[in-house]
Amino acid sequence: RLQTPAFLDFATHAPISLLAVDEAHCVSQWGQDFRPSYLKVPDFVRALPHRPPVAAFTATATQQVRRDMIRLLELEEPYTLVTGYNRPNLRFVSVKPTSKPGYLLRYLEEADPDACGIVYCSTRKNVEEVCQFLQSSGISATRYHAGLEPEERQQNQEDFLFDRVQVMVATNAFGMGIDKSDVRFVIHYNMPKDLESYYQEAGRAGRDGAEARCILLYSGQDVRTAQFLISQSEPSEQLDPETARQLQERDLGRLKQMTFYCRTRRCLRQYILNYFGQSAPDYCGACYNCLHN
Repeated sequence: RLQTPAFLDFATHAPISLLAVDEAHCVSQWGQDFRPSYLKVPDFVRALPHRPPVAAFTATATQQVRRDMIRLLELEEPYTLVTGYNRPNLRFVSVKPTSKPGYLLRYLEEADPDACGIVYCSTRKNVEEVCQFLQSSGISATRYHAGLEPEERQQNQEDFLFDRVQVMVATNAFGMGIDKSDVRFVIHYNMPKDLESYYQEAGRAGRDGAEARCILLYSGQDVRTAQFLISQSEPSEQLDPETARQLQERDLGRLKQMTFYCRTRRCLRQYILNYFGQSAPDYCGACYNCLHN
C-alpha cells in the first residue's frame, strides 16, 4: 500500500504526526517472518514532505533483530524500550505424549468447561483432523485456516471471540490482531519452526494476567516435517541466491533451538528468556520441568 501512487498522494498531503511500524521484526532477514516489502518503509518516509516521528514495535525480537530494526528503518537517535519477555502468569509445558489426540482430549475433558483456548496445528490437514476429532468427542470446537472461505473464517473467529465455542483449532493464520484477553490455554499440537513464533503464539494466552497454560506437544515427526518445509520453501524473488541460502541456514539453526527447547530438562521459562537475551533464574517453580525434574 505504501508504494501505490494513490496512497502516496494521500500521505504527502496529510498531516502525519506519527508513523508506526508494527511487527517490525519483519524488516530483518534474521527475524522469523522476514518480508522484503518492509525494506521499502524508509523510501516512503523519505518521500514525505516532512519526516514524522517513526516508531517500531514488535513482541519478539533478539538483539540482532532489534539492531536491524534501528538500522534498516533508519530510526534517528531512537529511544529504545524493552519491557522484558517474562510473563509470570504463563505456565509452560513441553511433553512428548504417546498419543497426541489422547493427551489433548484428556486435557480438555479435565479443564474448566468454561475455559477457552487455542490449539495450533502446523498444516490445514491437521486442523481439519483435530477439529473433527474434538467435535466427535463432544468438545465445543471450531476451525480456522487460509483454505476456508472468508465468510466461514469470519464466523468461526467471532464464535470464538464471543464464547460461542470453547476451542479454536487453527494454523498460525489465526492470532494476529486477535484481542481476547481470557484465553486460558494455548496448545501447540505440532512443534513450530522457531522459538520466536512459538512465544508469540503461546503469548496469546493469559493476557488478562490470570494463570494460563502454554503446552507444546512434541514428536520426532514434527522435526522432520519442519525440516521438509524449510527445505522446500520458495525464496522471495527479491532475494539473491546467496541471501536465500543464508536464510535457509538461519531457519534450520532456529529449528535446532526449538528442538532443544522441547528436549531440555532445564527450566523452560529460563530457556525462552535466555534465547531473547534476558537473564532468568534456574528455577521458576511453575513450568513442567521445574515441577517434575
